[in-house]
Amino acid sequence: SSTLSSLRALTSSEYKVPGTEKFFKKQEVYGRPMSPHLTIYKPQLTSMLSISHRGSGVGYAVLLYGGAVMTLLPGGFSHYVSLAEQFAPGAGVILALKAIVALPLVYHTVNGFRHLAWDTGKGFKIAEVYKSGWFTVGSSLVISLLMASLL
Repeated sequence: SSTLSSLRALTSSEYKVPGTEKFFKKQEVYGRPMSPHLTIYKPQLTSMLSISHRGSGVGYAVLLYGGAVMTLLPGGFSHYVSLAEQFAPGAGVILALKAIVALPLVYHTVNGFRHLAWDTGKGFKIAEVYKSGWFTVGSSLVISLLMASLL
């Protein structure tokens, strides 16, 4: 049909809406980004916790899959744990490493409970969001250290 034959792919320099190219050229002259970017926003606890929640989920997945892959390597997971313990300079370093490994899991779990509370419709006032956010950070650090010292 004639409609299909008149359709063609747009190149990167063409825009669907008339005047759009002029708008973007003007923004480029002023040195403005194409859209608001993270660099124009002041970091806030809420945004940092959101980013950290995603990052901790990725970190936890990497640890989980990395541990699973290590079971397939020669000697198995316990062999590599014992190798790591031989090269560690002291109990303090071992404790710190254990806490660092535990932190993504603990933070993601504690913040997950915070999100479950939000699913019930509670905790959305700004003061409550900040209070629960700082509680999440503090309790995650304490629980990670406790887990590291007990395991």
